[in-house]
Amino acid sequence: WKDNMKGYNNSLFGKKIWCHAICGMWHSKTHVSDRGIDCSNIVMSNGLGHIESNHVCSLCGRKDKIKVACWDKECRTPGGEKNTPFRFHVTCARQAGLDVGDSEDPITDIVFKLHCFHHVRPELVFRAKLEDMIEVERGRAGNDLSNSRSPMSFETASTIFNWGIHVIQSLGWAWRWAEWWVAKGDNWEPLIEKGQDESKMTKEQLRIVDSTPESRRDDARLCRLASFGAALRNRDYDKEGDDHNVLGNALRAVFSTKSLVGPLNKPEIEFFVEWLARVYRSDDPKLGFGKNKTPVSDEIDPNVYYSNGCPKFKLGNRPLPGKEVGKKQIFEKCEADYDDYDEFVETSLLSSPPSSVMSKRIPRKIKR
Repeated sequence: WKDNMKGYNNSLFGKKIWCHAICGMWHSKTHVSDRGIDCSNIVMSNGLGHIESNHVCSLCGRKDKIKVACWDKECRTPGGEKNTPFRFHVTCARQAGLDVGDSEDPITDIVFKLHCFHHVRPELVFRAKLEDMIEVERGRAGNDLSNSRSPMSFETASTIFNWGIHVIQSLGWAWRWAEWWVAKGDNWEPLIEKGQDESKMTKEQLRIVDSTPESRRDDARLCRLASFGAALRNRDYDKEGDDHNVLGNALRAVFSTKSLVGPLNKPEIEFFVEWLARVYRSDDPKLGFGKNKTPVSDEIDPNVYYSNGCPKFKLGNRPLPGKEVGKKQIFEKCEADYDDYDEFVETSLLSSPPSSVMSKRIPRKIKR
């Protein structure tokens, strides 16, 4: 570099650029093994490709920092950056409930993998998290939750609460992933009890709910899924004098949407409403709501703005979900909502199924 000051000035040394350890480990040019972390390919870079500012995070819409592409080789953004895979900041993906983890590989030792909403493993989709959460309560209160008012241990309560953080944390990003769910659904697979034979079970027994892009669009609008995610993100329910009732109404609408959460009965719905409202009111920093929310792009980007120019990540002039529910009603009529669901429905009908995971039956074994 003595004879190449321009190269030095473009390097990490010249620009005095640093990165978080977790970001450096997830960079595609970093090699991680049980012998240590080799980041020489980043340190010795020319400073032009280590941040990849030409790509945006598919969640927050920002171009800064390191983005990781979906691990699935077939992943493509619908009409996005020249038909490229979804890319995410690791922290955004983890908070939104996507599939973020690592695995051992005989050749490269340790591989960090991130899967987008369409290619997430079946055991990590939103509905699977709900099943894991309520399974803790079933172990205490019975399969029908008939003993739900019996004493609860601190261990059980903390386990349910922590599952609730993961669930409502994911819902806080529904303003973004609702349109992905509308277009392609998810990779949920039935939860199989020990001794059960899936091939001999009916769809009702397997709790399978059939849906189409059109029906999911209508369901997302009916429960106001995207608006609810925006309201959670900004802690808009804190502004209400009686957020208990309004928040409860909004949660009840979401958990009455079978195509999203499965066929829940009333005790199951009320379990989620009660616990998730409790988690929300805790204002746990891990939720990423309010003052702890992830910043999004300042640019008018389709990831974070609707086609009408309104932001997806805040309500704007849309009424607060749950506030206008009539007596003995679950869903509310809201003509002030707006979305781009129709565009995603049209795109999904013109494309083939997005995931190699979706084409396989991978029954999940129940956790006791």
